[in-house]
Amino acid sequence: MSGITEFIYFHLNPSIKPEDPTNEAGASLLELFQNTKHQNGYQGSAWGRSIEDNNVIVWVIAPNKPLTTFFATLSPPLNLPSSSNTSPITFPITELFTPFFPSTLTPKETTSVHESLVSFRNELMNNLSEEQRPGAFVMGQVERPGSRRHGGSPSGEAFGMVVVVGWGSLEMHMGVKGTEAFGRGIQPIREWMLKGDGSGEGEEGFGIMRHVEFKEI
Repeated sequence: MSGITEFIYFHLNPSIKPEDPTNEAGASLLELFQNTKHQNGYQGSAWGRSIEDNNVIVWVIAPNKPLTTFFATLSPPLNLPSSSNTSPITFPITELFTPFFPSTLTPKETTSVHESLVSFRNELMNNLSEEQRPGAFVMGQVERPGSRRHGGSPSGEAFGMVVVVGWGSLEMHMGVKGTEAFGRGIQPIREWMLKGDGSGEGEEGFGIMRHVEFKEI
């Protein structure tokens, strides 16, 4: 199965409540989600609200060709629709982390970024106690757009990565942040990572961590 996954972030008017079957605007949004199933190349999708900002919706599609925020090839694939418990979106809480890095990094430094992310995954999946470990961890590089403006980068441009992790609860993830394994894994990434989204106006999803309770469509 292709590892290409589309991530769409958008703000929802508080009056639109797709969880409420009596809300007409919410029903229309759900109909839009359902209609995507009929497009050529559709394999699966899911949506959910960000816990950090309940009005931010994250819509994940694999794969498709509508207007997008970004595409990333994930390793291992996200697997939509989810046929096993190896997909992060099947867990109660899904962490979406989209760090960006300066485009001025040398090829050797860029390789170090990728190796650091692999090491981070290994720390969380293998070096935490069994009750602390996330259920699934996939990651990849943002391919479209390949770069974006970022005020914190010396060149003004940055490339991005995306990390998708399945957790048993938000508290579980927060608790792991104080462990030695998490510290060892995240420190090399932080040395290269740019702060924030680098935009005065902000671009939802880029350089921001979100926690989402996904619902498969």
